[in-house]
Amino acid sequence: MCGIAGFFNLSDSSVLERMTDLLAYRGPDDRGTRYFEKERVGLGHRRLSIIDLSPAGHQPMSNADESIWITYNGEIYNFLELRGELEALGHSFKSRTDTEVILHLYEEEGAECVKRLNGMFAFALFDRRKRKLVLARDHFGIKPLYYYHENGCLVFASEIKAILASNAYSTEVNWQAARDFFTYLYVPCPETMFRGIYQVPPAHVVELDLTTNQLESRRFWQPRQIERVNGNGSHQDEKERLRELLSDSVERQMISDVPLGVFLSGGVDSPILAGLMMQSSSQKIKTFTVVFRGKGLEFYDESEAARKVSEKFGTEHQEIEVDLNDPVEMLELVDHFDQPFGNPTFYLMYLISKHTRRAVTVALCGAGGDELFAGYPRYRAMKMARWLRRVPRPILAGARRALDMASDDHRKMTLRRARQLLDGLSEDEVSQFVNWTYFLTENQKKSLLNQITFDRANANGGFLPAERIMRRHLGESLLEDKGNRILHLDVQTFLPDNILEYTDKMSMAHSLEVRVPYLDYRFVEHSLQIPFREKLRKGKGKAILTEVFANLFPAGHLKRPKKGFNFPLALWMRASFDGYFNRNLNRAEVERLGIFNFDYIESLRHQHRTGKADNSYALFSIIMFDKWFRDYILEEEPVEI
Repeated sequence: MCGIAGFFNLSDSSVLERMTDLLAYRGPDDRGTRYFEKERVGLGHRRLSIIDLSPAGHQPMSNADESIWITYNGEIYNFLELRGELEALGHSFKSRTDTEVILHLYEEEGAECVKRLNGMFAFALFDRRKRKLVLARDHFGIKPLYYYHENGCLVFASEIKAILASNAYSTEVNWQAARDFFTYLYVPCPETMFRGIYQVPPAHVVELDLTTNQLESRRFWQPRQIERVNGNGSHQDEKERLRELLSDSVERQMISDVPLGVFLSGGVDSPILAGLMMQSSSQKIKTFTVVFRGKGLEFYDESEAARKVSEKFGTEHQEIEVDLNDPVEMLELVDHFDQPFGNPTFYLMYLISKHTRRAVTVALCGAGGDELFAGYPRYRAMKMARWLRRVPRPILAGARRALDMASDDHRKMTLRRARQLLDGLSEDEVSQFVNWTYFLTENQKKSLLNQITFDRANANGGFLPAERIMRRHLGESLLEDKGNRILHLDVQTFLPDNILEYTDKMSMAHSLEVRVPYLDYRFVEHSLQIPFREKLRKGKGKAILTEVFANLFPAGHLKRPKKGFNFPLALWMRASFDGYFNRNLNRAEVERLGIFNFDYIESLRHQHRTGKADNSYALFSIIMFDKWFRDYILEEEPVEI
């Protein structure tokens, strides 16, 4: 795992050094830059050594005649098979790295070679003969890659901060992205909070012709519907294939020349990984679990269940106690995202990565299991909605009014979810999905953002509704099963822009490589062919997954209620973060910055303090946006947190 940076059409090679050094924590083991004066192309690299720790893995790396160069971040899990094919064609190698395999595969197949790669990757490849610069990102956006293309130049990097350091970009807020952020708590791809800076979308290649300065973006992979003929695809076949593919993915992702472990929770996904790792290893595996200590935190703690899983497999288990009494440190972590990020779970990933890195360099995690096998409450809501539509409207309206008068349970967000369920009874699947995933509605955003903010947006064409993003993705889906279409929607949006975003940024803050076996593209393709009814049965998600791997769980484990990777944000918002609002979001400061309506923020705080509503996520997103705006746009002195 590494950090990459580079550009086309900038003449100052010292810019490349500066960009590359900003990514040092992503790759502390080695550093390399290469500037091609004739073409005005720069490639920079920071290396975290995982496979072939020798200097032969130094990057940027070239082919034999130095006509093709690459700077690459990631791991290719089928690189040994690909290398064997290439050697049979006459290619010779000077290292044991997967980086060199990509170079030789490109020599054979051009940019289409990405279709052959099984892994997580983001790379920039410079083809001097064809005068092309190729950017590519893996199937699910596990590894990040950003770019800016204006004024005759292209600048790219693993993180936005490196692009900002190029001096090619003049900072400007993307106000549409800001509005979308308050809907989803993340900025949906391909946008970023900086106008003109974009993400390379998952499963895409972006190719620049250096002669014409024309940029072309194209998708290289998408799960498709596989027709079942003559009884193929029986339930038993599905189960056997599921077991085979996930077992193979785990075994492939255990290849490493450095110590390796797995994040272990009390849920479903990571215990399966731990069990499969034990089956593939002759040595004890290392497992890592977060432990919550403190009054009122028992609800969030899964350490006892994780401990039983560890005992079943005989793992070398480490419990990481986290101090949640003073969470304001998490506000400083906006500097790792370079834009507002509103899912506070990132702080747990930061803490577990910090401690895990002391023992291993690589950790596997269970990201993707919820999205592929209907693990979130919104999937149960899909089924419930079909029945609730039959209830007379006056009864539903009365129930909705009663919910507005009730007090919330901050631990489960039950009231908020119930409101979303009743608001999301539309038969339109996109409207349903947005109702089940939003944090601020379109009307609430109108109340939060002041007229000055709307004027800024109108100068660039005005605000568009947040659901347009989901509608576009759903319209492009090739799947037919309605439930799987919604799962695929999450795989394309929530998973890369939220879960994988914080997983990468928080683990790389500590130079820890995190791998995600559920996101082997072959496993995903198969999972999205399994009928939705096999995933969600009797109100419980992951039915077929737990059925296939039932032997890996301790007795009674599957009867436990799902808790998820959560923590007490609602409690914090009533205590620890109250000072931030008083100091930095008081009326005078809010009016000075000219973004929010102070009275609406105060109404959210009052509802939250009195238990009328759990507004913790909305309030947290306001804090994160305010902190980012001061740090990146105004470039003010750090505020008191």
